[in-house]
Amino acid sequence: MLYLVRHADAESKKPGMSDFERELTELGRETTEKMATALKRMGLTIDIVVSSPLVRAVQTAGIFRKVMGVQSDVVKLSELIPGSDFEELIEIIFSLKAENVLAVGHEPHIGEFLGWLIGLKKPIEFKKNTVACVEFSSLSISGGSLKWLIHPDMILNLSER
Repeated sequence: MLYLVRHADAESKKPGMSDFERELTELGRETTEKMATALKRMGLTIDIVVSSPLVRAVQTAGIFRKVMGVQSDVVKLSELIPGSDFEELIEIIFSLKAENVLAVGHEPHIGEFLGWLIGLKKPIEFKKNTVACVEFSSLSISGGSLKWLIHPDMILNLSER
């Protein structure tokens, strides 16, 4: 399975700060922890976590890694930066030979990537901390199947009941 995640809420860009340096807000950290906990309660296991090298994505990935008990370090992939080639990205993901990979990226790239994976001509919108599960019948780019997509509001609303 491939789990695609959009990074959590990040601080606004400050003067002199590059977009790469933006960190998660406290709300972003809390929401990510709740989402990761929800996935763990669903019985999901993750073998490896990959992330865009941008700070907010790496921080999001690190929280998922920690909460879900992934032993290996987060792998930073420049192919998760918006504008990168989808074929290169999926080939790298398949080359990891992991059964369950969680990949953290950015909009609009992650939504465009999901649309491409499942054969849509349009991207699928990813709000911050949204998680999608894609299943592949074989390790080929011939197409994946969207199993589910969870927006954080769905999880947070359930946990408050």
